[in-house]
This record gives sequence, C-alpha cells and structure tokens, in this order.
Amino acid sequence: MRSKGLAAAATTAVVVLASAGSAFAAGTSPTAPPSTPPSAPATAKPACDTDTHWPAYVQGHTDAFDAHDDGVYLWHNPEGGWGLRVSHPVLPGGANRVVFSGTITSKGTIGNLKRVKDEKDDKIKVGHHGHTLAFRFVNYGGVDGLDFTTTCTPGLRAALRADSQPMQTRFIHLGDHKVNPGSNPFVVHRRDADTTTSAH
Repeated sequence: MRSKGLAAAATTAVVVLASAGSAFAAGTSPTAPPSTPPSAPATAKPACDTDTHWPAYVQGHTDAFDAHDDGVYLWHNPEGGWGLRVSHPVLPGGANRVVFSGTITSKGTIGNLKRVKDEKDDKIKVGHHGHTLAFRFVNYGGVDGLDFTTTCTPGLRAALRADSQPMQTRFIHLGDHKVNPGSNPFVVHRRDADTTTSAH
C-alpha cells in the first residue's frame, strides 16, 4: 500500500449513549410514624450489558491477516472485546514507512487495553474519562496493534488515518469477512440488525 493512495474525504459521526442506573427509596425512623405514607421504591433499571449484540459484520478475526497486509483490520471477538491491527506491503523502491493513527470513541468506557507488537515509537492512550482511545503506529510492514474492551455503549465511532490523511475505506477491513465501511469516519452500531456502517 502506498501511503499516498490512502487519503480520502471523510465525514463526522456521532454516537449517543443510553446510560443505566438505579434508584432507592429513603428509609423512615422506627420510633416515629411518618407524616405521609412512604413512596414506593422506584423500579431499578437493569445493569447494562457489557459487550454483546454487536452486528455480524464486525465479528471474528480474519485468518488471512498477516504482516505486509494492506491497511487497518478491526474486529469484535464473539467472546468479548475488540482487536485492531495494522500493516502494509513493503514495495521495492516505494515507501516502507507508514504512520497509522486514529481514534475510537465510545460514550461507554473503553478499558483493558493491551498493546500488540508495538515498538518504542508507537503510542496508545485512553482519555481521562475512558471514552476515547487514540493510537499512532509507525509501521514498516510488520504488525502493530491493540486489544480493548467496551462497556455500556450503543456503538463505536472510528476515524482512521495513514500518514496524517484519512484512509480510503478500501484499506479498512471489519470482521472475519473484511467488510469495508461506507465512509471514514464510520460508526458501528451495537445491535444485531445493523448490517451496514454509517457516518452522519
């Protein structure tokens, strides 16, 4: 992949979080009857599901991915958690260094960050409140990557770049079948019925 071939126009996308919580009724004194009847306890909302019901097109890691493959590979593991890997072909007389960078945004919490085959020039950081993961990999044709988990989020927004330019979607591969998103940035909605990616 020649880095000059990666640039493309991009649009922005927004993810909205539906949060979960619970309510408790206040107790009363055992020695004095209340002047008004105590209110009934509010119904507690169920705890949010941590990491299931992502669409089929992002499920599973492609067995075909290896060093010198072309672009960014992002997938959800059926047992939970996400993986992201990057690589590019080393071309004779061509650019052997590509800087992959990007952000993954969630209204829920991004955690359990694990670096995969990164080197000293690679940078990975989760923002203060755990909603944004930023990465920068200096890649020479090998494999760089990371694993992470998400909690209580209805979707992920990803914006991916190569050599500081938005990547063309043909170099972005989702799930076992290497589906290309419809745009970059793109949103993966957390619902089984979602069969396409979107950007708004």
